[in-house]
Amino acid sequence: MYFRHATIKKLAVEQYQTLDYKNMKTISSGIIVGLIAICFASQSTARASDNKAGPPTIEIHAKKFAYIPAEVTLRKGETYNLRLTSDDVPHSFRIKALNLNSKMKRGEFDDVLFTPEKTGDFKVDCGLYCGSGHNKMLMTVHVVER
Repeated sequence: MYFRHATIKKLAVEQYQTLDYKNMKTISSGIIVGLIAICFASQSTARASDNKAGPPTIEIHAKKFAYIPAEVTLRKGETYNLRLTSDDVPHSFRIKALNLNSKMKRGEFDDVLFTPEKTGDFKVDCGLYCGSGHNKMLMTVHVVER
């Protein structure tokens, strides 16, 4: 952003210096006013695009036989982007009580938008058999009021 403003200011100065004195007052003021307007427009566009941030992202990794992190806390009614991946074999991220089940593939991220509608502590388990420790692969999702 700084580079763009410095370039615009430099152009304004160059235009001002190349005009003869007779036309300078009329033309250069128009150029300078125009360049300043562009400057402000680019700043407000940048701010507007910064405010378009999506829902909070929570990255969750699965591996034999654990989820990382082992627990998360979410707010009821708020939408989250769950960014799911597996570090080894196929797994799934399943919360039966909240009707959520999403596959987790090795080396790939799957973004799942999730809005919890109930409060409480919910067990996450793996819905795909992944080996002898499969039944010990658990995580807890805490959903609290806003």
